[in-house]
Amino acid sequence: MNKYFVLITSFILLFPPSLLSTELAILTENLPNLNYLKNGELVGLSVDIVKEIQKRVGSHDQIRVLPWARAYSLALKEENVVLFSITHTKARIDLFKWICPLITKRDILVGLKDSALVINSLEDAKNVKRIGTIRDDSKEQLLKSLGFKNLEPVSDEQKNAKKLMLGRIDLWVNKQPGLKTVCDLAEVDYSQLEEVFHLRKRDLCIAFSKKTSDSIVVKWKDAFNEMLNDGTIQQIRMKWNAE
Repeated sequence: MNKYFVLITSFILLFPPSLLSTELAILTENLPNLNYLKNGELVGLSVDIVKEIQKRVGSHDQIRVLPWARAYSLALKEENVVLFSITHTKARIDLFKWICPLITKRDILVGLKDSALVINSLEDAKNVKRIGTIRDDSKEQLLKSLGFKNLEPVSDEQKNAKKLMLGRIDLWVNKQPGLKTVCDLAEVDYSQLEEVFHLRKRDLCIAFSKKTSDSIVVKWKDAFNEMLNDGTIQQIRMKWNAE
């Protein structure tokens, strides 16, 4: 009896009741202005959409903020995991079950306005010393696929904003919309930065792990489509200046 008690107690310690009782593990990262912590509160365009979906489907599961690489790994391996906002790419299509789009973004290279760097091509960008990225995110994966060897990954975009201002990186791969929000949170002067190169345009979406029940995905997708039809999605996008 004591042996079984120890085993059960160990299991509960590894997996707290709050996680054992949830239907879904809903994961996101700190990615302004889509999903980010502001004064300890999770806010953003994508957060508003996901919370409204939860309200309509009757989900009370807590949204958890994790470093991107950790959240992405869990979504690949575990069942009943929801991940947002994630870039919809050809390489990822068969890895998840999708709801798209929350919004369409532009991936860009950002530099300092007073920099002497001139970036007219990808080759120009490959020749700078350091480009700030987020570890294992789609923008870093894109640059790696294009042959970039000068990438310096971190876990949070605010770190890249500060590193660029301090001259510790030469360029920063980020996105629009959202660049100004990152700068504001990092207390970096947005007016000193400029877009120096457009990389691509992609949809940002909600992804479900492949092991998630189709019935759950359909319920969420129906709620999302209902929000598209009744104007809720457009209202949220307008609220965050993303229309």
